[in-house]
Amino acid sequence: SCLFVLTKERMKNAMVVIVLSLDKPWNLEEELLYWTSLLEEHIKSLQIDGGEMAKLRHNVVDLFSSYKSPERKDDREDEKKSKDDEDEVILPIPEGALISNLGIPVIVVLSKVDSMSTLQKENDFSEEHFEYIQWYLRKACLAWGAGLLYCSPRENSNTKLLLDYMSHVFYGLKLRTEPQVVDRDAIFVPIGWDSPSKIALLSDGFVQFTQSKPFVEQIAALPDIRQKRVMKGEDDQLFLTRMQAVLVEKQKSGSPMSPSHHKVLEGEVKGAAKTPPPADGVLANFFNSLLTKKPGSGPTSPNHSPSPPPTQNTLVPPKKALAPQLSAPQKREEHEKQALAASRSNPESADEVKTPIEKTKTKLPAAAPPASREKSPSKTPAKTPVRRAAAPAGMKKPTPKRGLPQPRK
Repeated sequence: SCLFVLTKERMKNAMVVIVLSLDKPWNLEEELLYWTSLLEEHIKSLQIDGGEMAKLRHNVVDLFSSYKSPERKDDREDEKKSKDDEDEVILPIPEGALISNLGIPVIVVLSKVDSMSTLQKENDFSEEHFEYIQWYLRKACLAWGAGLLYCSPRENSNTKLLLDYMSHVFYGLKLRTEPQVVDRDAIFVPIGWDSPSKIALLSDGFVQFTQSKPFVEQIAALPDIRQKRVMKGEDDQLFLTRMQAVLVEKQKSGSPMSPSHHKVLEGEVKGAAKTPPPADGVLANFFNSLLTKKPGSGPTSPNHSPSPPPTQNTLVPPKKALAPQLSAPQKREEHEKQALAASRSNPESADEVKTPIEKTKTKLPAAAPPASREKSPSKTPAKTPVRRAAAPAGMKKPTPKRGLPQPRK
């Protein structure tokens, strides 16, 4: 709780703001009673002296009884008069006000007033509902001597007024905003302005509500008329598995489907549309194809059964073996082998079966024969061969020394 900041020393310079929410108006009474009782218990736990507590309560009474309406333009001339010549008139506290004086100023802030339109659409709230809520809050605030303020931070309504009023209570600044009880979105009831006679103006027009019944019985949580019932479906794989078991059982028995099986196939969900079951064979093929469906396969329609698997009687043409891919040198070598085999079997057709390289060789013109040495005049005389005499028997041929040139003989 945030009441730990409220100590005995801060009681005389503090103010309590109780914030409620209008988005769930059936909880207003419970929340208001919870916070006021918690505040009362906390103040008792502070163990303030009797004399000090009496002064604090007297300050609250002075704040309540000394309220004055904001001055108008016509009344500004009276400001020049001195206050010493006139005695301030203090109005008596009306009956039913300040029944529980906690010794600290309190203001109740009803937030999220922009949800009134939502409550009218979804919970069938009327203007009388909001008038009854205002009547209850004003009556409770009067008993505690508290003020009442409606605000909406979302629409920035009365947020600045709350700050101005707190400055008026703390520092005595003039408050130039008049009380507002007509506009349902901008209710403002300062401390000391309200009275039982003003609150009774609201209750006089009640038709649907009465003052004797509790708040909870008259502002109850109504069901949302736009709320729809959510139906939870069965998992697809579980449903298909269950249907397959039913079909297998039916095929084994060989009997027509019983009414209970029809009920299972049509669906056990309450409110589901009842349609006649399709053909047994088509339905069986449809569920089997869904259960054995591969991730890459396309969707299967229940009206078109999948094609049956091929049997032994079905003739399937054998697949041709793909030729291995050969490189260019391998292709050339293979072609030469074929040409060689063809030439051996038929020599006459050897010329016809030739490799591309041999064909190019035959197309080239033959080279001219080299000229004979006799016809061409030689510029240098021909050398006569020198014959060496054979070494006599028994003599070894001298071996030349390595690295030295040998003289000519």
